[in-house]
Amino acid sequence: MLKQSLSELEEFLSERYLQLVRKMLMHRFAVDPRAHTDREYRCARCEGRLRIQEGQQKRKLWTIFGEVEYARPYGTCDRCGISYAPMDCGLGIPPTGGSVRRTERVCHAAVTARSFEAAADILLEHDGMSLSAKQVRVISEGEGKRVAEERGREVDAFRDGETIVEPQQAPDLIVVTADGGRIQTRQEGAEGGVWKEDKIGAIYDASPRKDPDAAEAEKYEGAKAGTKTFAASLAGWEEFGWMLCVEALKRGYRTAKEKLFISDGAQSLRTLRQTHFADAAFILDWYHAVEHLADCAKAAFGEGSEECARWYKRMKRKLWDGDVAGIVRAVEKESARVGKPAAKETDGSPRVILHRNIGYFDDNRKGLDYPRFRAEGWPIGSGVAEGAVKQFGMRLKGTEKFWNGFGFGMGAEEMLALCALHRSEDGRWKNHWRRRSQPYIREPRKKGAA
Repeated sequence: MLKQSLSELEEFLSERYLQLVRKMLMHRFAVDPRAHTDREYRCARCEGRLRIQEGQQKRKLWTIFGEVEYARPYGTCDRCGISYAPMDCGLGIPPTGGSVRRTERVCHAAVTARSFEAAADILLEHDGMSLSAKQVRVISEGEGKRVAEERGREVDAFRDGETIVEPQQAPDLIVVTADGGRIQTRQEGAEGGVWKEDKIGAIYDASPRKDPDAAEAEKYEGAKAGTKTFAASLAGWEEFGWMLCVEALKRGYRTAKEKLFISDGAQSLRTLRQTHFADAAFILDWYHAVEHLADCAKAAFGEGSEECARWYKRMKRKLWDGDVAGIVRAVEKESARVGKPAAKETDGSPRVILHRNIGYFDDNRKGLDYPRFRAEGWPIGSGVAEGAVKQFGMRLKGTEKFWNGFGFGMGAEEMLALCALHRSEDGRWKNHWRRRSQPYIREPRKKGAA
């Protein structure tokens, strides 16, 4: 013992500690009153007599300390048709799989690592859990499915007229923002990967920071994001709109003193906003608007030319000052100079770019009133949503990373739901696992279930 290094000593004591804890845990199971057969058990659902089928049914359970084995009565209620082990339900032990705490650690590794393989390495190194990448995937996707299904029931209930529980104190300012990303899937009959759009929405509260005299966008701070929560899905924009709507209502959208919707000018986002957030002030993301000006400058004068740089600088100043009409006239002038696009001209041609941007700036006039937004102290960028798209993409996107198709059971939808739960900053990750670990009543087995 005296010749051991500190690292060897730590490893030795760590293993002895785990052995001791496992013994303590099995002892706790053995002395639990619900572990004995010399008593009558009542159904937790209907209070009828529970018919004990196995007096000492054994179970092996994986915990954060390793595998433990214990025995407890297992019975059936003939009245309401449920079968369960009273001790498991009373201790919040899931009917299948490992302990809730172990599942939490696996899911945490799965959403924070870049891959299931990396998550398995982390779990082995830091928690001593020997799991394959496939086991990590099955566990985390199973929990992600649970989260997504809970979200689905919440949305369905709201659409059926059920009221959403809102916070007691209404926020001064609430911001809704959304954007789309891409992940790669495998589709039957398709060679290679097929890119699918994942939708990411963010809700956050904020305190306005008025600065009407800010000289330029780079010096304007505006309202800083407070607590951020997220919704994420591969579903279509219409279905995703309902998810984002419910998330916003849970954050106090209905009673908020001021409401904003910030996004780029995509038609899908415009429809979502008009459907669910029509009462919110619309702000077109400043950086997207500036990017469109840059595209117009390059299309009109050629990238890298002095006239391109001068025109872009003038238009950016007009945009900051709120002169949208002046921008529309300037783009119309350059569009007329280079000519109208031909019927089948490609999207990247200068004529098409200039022609389309006339409508872009004209259609988004209300969202381009940056002087008003500065006077109100509102944010002018959708960086929270775009940042979330990148963060979610770090987990789900990669040139060699494929998800098996679309929908439940394919992985991506489950992991998006789990990532949204983890990245939300209102404590819902811990609250989810706290609820999962509480005592429960076993549901009746569905007809036809194995």
